[in-house]
Amino acid sequence: MPGLIRQALRFRVTSLGSAGLVTLGPVVTRGKVVELRPPVAADADEWSRLVRPERDRLEPRWADSDLDWVTRTSAAAWRDRCAELRRSAKEGMALPFLITVDSGIAGELLLDRVDRERGSAEVEVWISEAREGTSITASALRLLLHHAFGEYELRRLTAAIPVGDRSAAALFSRAGFHREGLLRGYRRTADYELWSLLATDQPDESISDLPIVSAMDVPGSGRGFKRSSALQRRLHELVPGGAHTYARGSDQYPEDMAPILVRGDGSRVWDADGNCFIEYGMGLRSVTLGHGYRPVLDAVQRALADGVNFSRPTQLEVAAAEDFLSLVPGADMVKFAKNGSDATTAAIRLARAATGRDMVAVCDQPFFSADDWFIGAVEMNAGVPEGTRGQTVRFQFNDLDSLRLRFAECGGQIACVVMEAATALAEPEPGFLEGVRALCDAHGALLVFDEMITGFRWSASGAQSVYGVRPDLSCWGKAMGNGFPISALAGRRDLMELGGLRTDSPRVFLLSTTHGPETVSLAAFRAVVRAYTESDPIGVMERRGTELAEGVNAAARELGVADYVAAIGRPSCLVFTTRDEDGRPSQPYRTLFLQEMLRRGVLGQSFVISAAHTVADVEHTVQAVREALVIYRRALEDGGVDRFLVGRPVAPALRSLASPRQL
Repeated sequence: MPGLIRQALRFRVTSLGSAGLVTLGPVVTRGKVVELRPPVAADADEWSRLVRPERDRLEPRWADSDLDWVTRTSAAAWRDRCAELRRSAKEGMALPFLITVDSGIAGELLLDRVDRERGSAEVEVWISEAREGTSITASALRLLLHHAFGEYELRRLTAAIPVGDRSAAALFSRAGFHREGLLRGYRRTADYELWSLLATDQPDESISDLPIVSAMDVPGSGRGFKRSSALQRRLHELVPGGAHTYARGSDQYPEDMAPILVRGDGSRVWDADGNCFIEYGMGLRSVTLGHGYRPVLDAVQRALADGVNFSRPTQLEVAAAEDFLSLVPGADMVKFAKNGSDATTAAIRLARAATGRDMVAVCDQPFFSADDWFIGAVEMNAGVPEGTRGQTVRFQFNDLDSLRLRFAECGGQIACVVMEAATALAEPEPGFLEGVRALCDAHGALLVFDEMITGFRWSASGAQSVYGVRPDLSCWGKAMGNGFPISALAGRRDLMELGGLRTDSPRVFLLSTTHGPETVSLAAFRAVVRAYTESDPIGVMERRGTELAEGVNAAARELGVADYVAAIGRPSCLVFTTRDEDGRPSQPYRTLFLQEMLRRGVLGQSFVISAAHTVADVEHTVQAVREALVIYRRALEDGGVDRFLVGRPVAPALRSLASPRQL
């Protein structure tokens, strides 16, 4: 067994590439999860809260600074120090760690004054008063020694211990260090004892009795979900499926780890148990500017003061329509609604009226509508008439021949082609969209672009502006209101007028909704338009997404799991792959990854980012991924997730039966 544990610990050393940083652990010590991880700027507030009250203990040891205690222990000072530590690590002069216990910071451990030629370095450690004298520090030190004398290939370590500090002396003595002599006036402060340890003298058992952490050992890893789980059970009593959107369901998350959220701010959300998470996916991609974005909230508050819903159109409808059409030059008219399904179903009805045909060709993309014309073509189609199911056919993205075949098979009965111009997984190949446009024109069918996701993520003007192909109709929603409910159908005037009063043709019941023109969401939309015209949210998302993808994929390569886990797609709309030991997409492994990310403060079924995500958010996420991938790789080596996964795997949202997550 000791040999197996040593092998696992060698593998557990998670490199951060050129930065010279690593993560060590986690291990279980007296039921606590102990880990050494690199410091990041986002630790500033937590570090300051931990250190500041311990002035009497720590200031004498840190007296080599001229700064006062409050300044030295401020969040700003931590960020400066963190940057300095990471620079030293990159230069190979230091190896800094935070000691964490159940994901919370408990102290620091630093391998300093590294001299690789001589094979020497100095160890510095401090632990919070609440943890001092416990086995936590000993476990952390043993993890460091194992790495320093192993992967790091050092030959001699020293430690300077304040004279009279019996606790520190006992700690290093138990780890095998021996007292060498006295350092008088060390670092301008006081007398210290010099202790040292040679690699050849390291005790063989130094890490053999530290159990590797697994999901079965420490459910939740310090992040409790007791209140969320209770609320989720109550939701299942009150709401079918326990959520108002299938993609938000508890079956899409690890069991008993589905947070019930209470608020959000920027890129962060908080759940009913007080846990804070960096959120990805951001309201099923509906939030691009961040939660609680002030200009949108201010616009909404002004609208609320003037009234929300009236019996006649408002001036705001004129302004919102003008704003929309100024963004989408390929559209002549627009009509607002609430949900994306409202818009796409109206587009289908309009296309059928304009062409006199019934059939619809949809691309093999995940979702277009909650209405029968689309749901009849998915696995979860109970309640949809058989005749309706046969009216929708599918074709493959980036495969013109598959669409050409559908037109040939359906004998002039296809009213329209519905598709996203691009997806998170795939860009259109050269000539593909142009070919779709040409096929629609040749067969008398309308081309409908679903811009729910691409609108305000690819461009404020939609994917049609990015790729230069104009659809006949386009459907919008998601990020239009930065989370407020608003969607839109836009298109050619001659088509849109079929639902109006300026046509001689039979009128189409296009869209007629009570809440479509309510002022709150229209005001939110106008504020979003201002944000996109006065700043560059998409540019921010592209940059942050690129940093995130590069960090995630670098971590996967360094751990040897790049064939199994990857961040892919457009930087503003990233998703992640999770494959099993045979390289197949895997729900169990997806669940394991979600579980480990939740434990490390990251919530999301994707890596879809917002303009509110910061560099620190990305750093935290990449670090969480590194740590999660260590567990992931162990599962791969085990040949399955059983030893690491708590509960049942997630299941596809639109499946025909409640199993395998039936309650």
